[in-house]
This record gives sequence, structure tokens and C-alpha cells, in this order.
Amino acid sequence: MAKMKLIYDNTNNSQDLFYISKFKAPDPVIFFEIKNKKYLVLNDLEYERGCIEANVDYVLKINDFIDKNKKFSIITILNNILDKFKVKVLELPYNFPSYIYINLKKNIKKNISENSIFYLDRLKKNDQEIKMIKKVMIDTEKVMKEIINIIKYSKLKNNRLIHNSKTLTSEFLISFCQKELAKYSLTCPDCIIASGYQSSLPHHHGSGPIKPFTPIVIDIFPKSLISGYYGDITRTVCKGKPNNNLLEMYNIVLKGQNLGLKILKPKISGSKVHNEILNLFTKNGFKTNFDGDIPNGFIHSTGHGLGLDIHEPPRISKVSEKMKQGYVVTVEPGLYYSKIGGIRIEDTVALTENGIKNLTKFPKFFSI
Repeated sequence: MAKMKLIYDNTNNSQDLFYISKFKAPDPVIFFEIKNKKYLVLNDLEYERGCIEANVDYVLKINDFIDKNKKFSIITILNNILDKFKVKVLELPYNFPSYIYINLKKNIKKNISENSIFYLDRLKKNDQEIKMIKKVMIDTEKVMKEIINIIKYSKLKNNRLIHNSKTLTSEFLISFCQKELAKYSLTCPDCIIASGYQSSLPHHHGSGPIKPFTPIVIDIFPKSLISGYYGDITRTVCKGKPNNNLLEMYNIVLKGQNLGLKILKPKISGSKVHNEILNLFTKNGFKTNFDGDIPNGFIHSTGHGLGLDIHEPPRISKVSEKMKQGYVVTVEPGLYYSKIGGIRIEDTVALTENGIKNLTKFPKFFSI
């Protein structure tokens, strides 16, 4: 019984397509795998490039599957492919286009993946993939240093930070971050540089003046335009002397991250790592509360996988699977209180045979 795995997508939407074919496709293309052979079906525009670049067994011309004297129809083309290869069972990614799904041949059994990742093999990174992620981290840390230096050497005037005679803002730093990342062929359109109250909202991008004497969360998670792989790092700093509450909160977050990095290893449950950190915070007086309008405390997971997507399985959270050698994950505990601010510290690490290899080398400090 012939079983086929089928993707119809572009590589902006489907990292599985890029992972399995190594072909960058700005427009939707057809990829399928059957009997351990990989096929890419391309139009005339992309056919020659596909023959050169794609890591597949066969590159086919889409014209060979178009019915003569009929207009172009992707549904007809796919059904013709299914006929030619005598497919009885079809494996599809979770986001396969529904308008195509309902029009594929009715006598074929169709299984939709329950996972956001179609090719689960890509969750375990090989040495080359880890090197590519490490390269992203090295270059990202250079940009992190520049951003922190701008904050550090800004002048305090009337409770505002002044840089080059202008008020230092989140918008300026985010724009600077994106320009500097571009020098290394990295892109991060949604990086976070948030201070004051905004730092207590984990995914607030940041806006307005950077506030002194408050946490400044800097979260940079760029994608390489060359390799396609992501990196992820967060540091929290404070321009000026922080008060005792902030300093205590920073130190306990750092202690929690160190605990997570110490116990993280293959076969350990991600939930154990997360709960150990949560318990540490609670025992030291930093409680988590999801009641009421505004959750506060440790309100997100400890970490997530990353690779060709910024967020991949596994999750290091209350509900999480066991860790495996080859996973690349973040360790990023944080504490968030609307009246105080938020603090998050994040490293990206690779799980090795007996523990982890930290791919992040940037130092951790609070007051600057």
C-alpha cells in the first residue's frame, strides 16, 4: 500500500519543507516523499535552480502533471500525482490547505499530523545545525553588547536618558538593533527592548523613553538569512542604581536560571526543571498568581526548543515531555510584577549526552 508524505507550501510558512528539501521556495511548491524517495515538483521558473540546489532524489516539472487543454489547477495536478504514484495513504502537515484537502481524491486515506512539526527528526539537531545556531548567537551577542553600551553611556537628565542629545527610546534601540543585525545577515523584526512598567509584560516590544532605575528587558531572537536557523538571548539591565526590591528580584531570577542550567539534561522532564525553578521563586517570597485581571510572578514557561522556527517543541513548562540529546532549547525564567517591573534572563543551550552545552557566552549583570 503506497503511502505518501505531501507538502504544498512555501519555505516562509513551512520550515519542514526547507528542512527536508534544502530548497528556498518563495512561492508554494509541491514536495512529496514515497518509498523513501524525495520529489520536488517545480514550474519552469524554478526547475533549473531546483536541480542545482534541492537535496531531493528527483526534481519533476509541474507541466508533466497538467491536463492538456485545461487551465492550471493545483487540485488537478495533485490528484494526477496521486494517480501516477498509486497512493492509498496520504500523510499531511497540520496546516495543509483545507480547500485542497477537501478536493483530493476521496478513495485515499488522509492523515493530518497532530504536531506543528511534520518531520519530527528536525527536533534533534546534528553538529552542523548546532554550529549554525552558535554562529547566530555569536553575532547576536555582538549586537547585544552595542545596545547595552548605548544605554550604559547615555546621560541621565531630568529622569530621562540622553543619547546624542536626544531622549533614548525603545524605538531608537529597536531600530538600531535591526540595522546592526542586518550587518550579520540576521533579521529580527519583533525584538523586545522594554523598560519600566512595559518590562512587566513579557512580550511588550517597548515604546517611548527608556526609563532609568527600572528593568530594561532586551530580548533578541534573530533568524539567519543564510542558514535559516534562529538564536535567542535575553538580558535585563538597569541604568542607575536599582532599589533593593529590584536587585533581590534580579538575583533570584539569575539563581533560578542557574538552577535550570544545572539540572537540565537528557531524559529529565521539562516539567521537573520548570517546577524546580517555580518552587525556588515561591520559597524566596516571589509568588506566582494567575487570579485576577493581571497575572504576576513566573507567568510563562521556562523555555522552548528552537531551530528553523523560533518556537519548536519541546516546551520546558508545567506540562512537558522528556528532554533528549540533540535538542536545542532556551532556559529563560522570569518574574513580572506590574508595580515593580519584569526581569528575564535567557540562554540558548544544546543538550549533550550528559548535560548541556551553553551556546550563550554573554555575561549577566544588572546595574550599568
